[in-house]
Amino acid sequence: MNIVIIDQNIIYRESLRTALDQIPDFKVVFDMDNPGSLENINNIQVHMILIDYSFGKIKCNETMMKAVSLWPDVKFLLLSTYKEECILNSIQTIDVMLKNSTKKEFENKIRQQQSAS
Repeated sequence: MNIVIIDQNIIYRESLRTALDQIPDFKVVFDMDNPGSLENINNIQVHMILIDYSFGKIKCNETMMKAVSLWPDVKFLLLSTYKEECILNSIQTIDVMLKNSTKKEFENKIRQQQSAS
């Protein structure tokens, strides 16, 4: 499963990438601090995008619409620091993960998202 991480904090991104790359069948193919960079990886199949909700509702929605135009079956997981309600005008139901979740919690949530149709 190819995963993209979009988060402004490089330390968090690299830590999450390291954790996810240790899980069988998971591969972080790209991590970025700018949601506008998706077109740079359109030649790679992406299955899951983890995006920092602190980019804001509008930027998250724009990023998801762009991603769906590149990979119609891509799934999303919002990363949040707090248990705030992350509401998006999205084409699909979006799950939220707290950034301080464990590696196992990330694995379970991502696998759950992927198995949902």
